[in-house]
Amino acid sequence: MTYTTTLTLFDGVRIVTPDSLELITPYVLREQQDWFEDEIKFLRRLLQAGQQVIDIGANYGVYALCMANTVGPTGHVWAFEPASDTAHLLAEGIAANGFAQITLAQCALSSASGTAQLSLSEHSELNALVHGPAAATSATETVSLVTLDECLETYGWQDIEFVKIDAEGEEANILKGGEHFFSRLSPLVQYEIKAGAELHMHLVEAFAALGYASYRLVPGLDLLVPFNPEAQVDGFLLNLFCCKPDRAARLAARGVLLDSAELGSAEEEIRRLLDTDDGRHVHGWQQAIVGLPYGAQLADEWEVTMNSGGSAEVAHALSLHALSRDPSLSATTRFLALEACFRCFEKLCEHQSSHLRLASLARAAREYGARSIAVNALTQLCTTILQQQQVDTSEPFLAPGEHFDSVVPGEAIGNWVLAAALEELERIGSFSSFYTGASALQRLQIIRELGFGSSEMERRLRLLQERLGLPA
Repeated sequence: MTYTTTLTLFDGVRIVTPDSLELITPYVLREQQDWFEDEIKFLRRLLQAGQQVIDIGANYGVYALCMANTVGPTGHVWAFEPASDTAHLLAEGIAANGFAQITLAQCALSSASGTAQLSLSEHSELNALVHGPAAATSATETVSLVTLDECLETYGWQDIEFVKIDAEGEEANILKGGEHFFSRLSPLVQYEIKAGAELHMHLVEAFAALGYASYRLVPGLDLLVPFNPEAQVDGFLLNLFCCKPDRAARLAARGVLLDSAELGSAEEEIRRLLDTDDGRHVHGWQQAIVGLPYGAQLADEWEVTMNSGGSAEVAHALSLHALSRDPSLSATTRFLALEACFRCFEKLCEHQSSHLRLASLARAAREYGARSIAVNALTQLCTTILQQQQVDTSEPFLAPGEHFDSVVPGEAIGNWVLAAALEELERIGSFSSFYTGASALQRLQIIRELGFGSSEMERRLRLLQERLGLPA
């Protein structure tokens, strides 16, 4: 008998899962009160009441139920989940939320209709259709197959706003079975680009052949920007988005997507906004940071440092970050300012990573979507602080994570800096402490002892202790 639990996310959505800390989804939802992907947070802002969306590979329904909550009773979600046990729990989740706006289809999507074997992993997120003979050690289940084109006719789809595809390697076959769907309709699509350690870059080309250009999410701005398959891919990238030009134009009009043609149009505006005599304009670093608790506390110390010279490049980078945070500016301007800020701090830290420049680099890199660089910067910063047992706060800097913008340091500024760096490293160094396990215990205990940790860090510590059988 499988015991279940109903977990409530921060937005009130209820998810029914197996009651086990040895499984990914129930652990992550207890830990973060949300799913760990930036994309789900973006979708809460993007989707609107009354819209129609599709979730292919719905699992326990974290995305499907959150999207149903966002589109409301006048919208609709079609959720496809082939595994019978998982689909049963998703049905319970639909009932637990009282959602009438979800259609649950217990089947898999592929290139042709029929039946197939689904390999069943202990972690349902990893269930996958079997092509060829199944491994002797793998549990399987016979599931129904349908195509997107068949569903197009069955459900009478006409205006689909968004499609999520997370099918553990079946994405290419789903495209083959959906040529009419993708031709006749024009949704924004989120697709999994990475499964395990493997990047499925061929999907970028497959979507492009259907007229869908790919974009990546800039998490700090909730903005989609053109994806360059020739550039180095961040090691934490899991999903991409794609759409046709008409959908891109609509999203650009809402300020949530940048077309490649727009990217060269804002550099002059950035120079104009930053070009003042005294550097204390509305987008100067002083106005952005000194109003925060830690900035107000360090303002006098920073004034001495800046007057002595030597930190002009830091001031410029911080002013660029202030531009990126200004909602009155265009999305293009904000993105180019964030990119320039990130590149400035990256160059500064390569040359001299003194003071707390690594903290600023980590913040800018994470917001830009260069998460691996942010993790490396935080690792270096934490190691240096713990070895030297001192922190140089004399030069202005960005708090490593946004949470600490509102945390008052008090007299223990060094402890505050270390706690901020450790917490952000814990938050972004892995998708969850489910994966890091016992290796995260020491860091979480230090965060607790420093006294500045968030409630999430306390949850992480308690969950790990419980999972590992340790006393609280």
